[in-house]
Amino acid sequence: MKGFAIVITTSIVCSVAVVAAYDLFLAQKIVAVDLASCIASQKEEYTSGRITATQLVENIEVFLRRMEKRKRNEILVLEEAVAGDIRHHSLGNDGGGEEE
Repeated sequence: MKGFAIVITTSIVCSVAVVAAYDLFLAQKIVAVDLASCIASQKEEYTSGRITATQLVENIEVFLRRMEKRKRNEILVLEEAVAGDIRHHSLGNDGGGEEE
C-alpha cells in the first residue's frame, strides 16, 4: 500500500509539473493591444503642441519595441478585433505593463 501511495503522489506531481510547464512555455496566449488609442493620443499630443515631431517618432519607436518585447507564446491582436474577456497589453506611456 505504501508503494501505491508513492506511485500516485509521484504521478500527480509529474502531471501538475507538465501542465504548468506547458501553460507557461508552450500554450498560445492571445493578448489584446489597443494600438488605435495609443496612436490617437500621440496625434492629439502632437497637434496640441505638447510633444515635438522628434518625440512623436521616439514614442512610436517605443511602442514598436514594446510590441516586439512580447513573450514567445503570446499572440498580439488589435483590441478592436477581440470579443470577450482576455488580457490586455498597454502600449501607453504608463509603464507599458499588462492590464487585466
